[in-house]
Amino acid sequence: MIEFRSHRILAPLLALGLVLLAPPTLACRANDEAALKVREVVEGLVAADNERDIGRVLEYYATDAVLMPPNEQPVTERAEIQRRYIGLFESFTPTIEAHVDEICVDDTLAVVRGHNGGWMVTREGGLTRQLDDVYLMVLRLETSGDWKISRLMWHSGSPTPR
Repeated sequence: MIEFRSHRILAPLLALGLVLLAPPTLACRANDEAALKVREVVEGLVAADNERDIGRVLEYYATDAVLMPPNEQPVTERAEIQRRYIGLFESFTPTIEAHVDEICVDDTLAVVRGHNGGWMVTREGGLTRQLDDVYLMVLRLETSGDWKISRLMWHSGSPTPR
């Protein structure tokens, strides 16, 4: 066992250890292979939404995914995520226009920031809603080699009147 008698030696060694243990920094980029694969997930999810294809939608989510809708409690159960999508698709035909503003990715984690426009066209004679949402999506690389959505949060991109 090594005994350190001086804090002048111990402090730099502890700092070095913390740096070596720190997680890698996510690089924000758009055109490397990992970023393009992540973009495919975002665009695939929106295409599946627009086609009202619940099976494809759920394939993009990790089994332990969490949705964080505005002004609601987090949705942590996969069955509840599925129920929410079924209800959405029964009530609306989405025509979502997705925009990716930023992709930050490392070997196993990705964060996507963007916004969605378009419309939620009513299927039941109710009101059609215009979309103007900003979102933050966290994805992880599964052992299968597929990127899956781990967390998804969003809110209105329009300022709320006070």
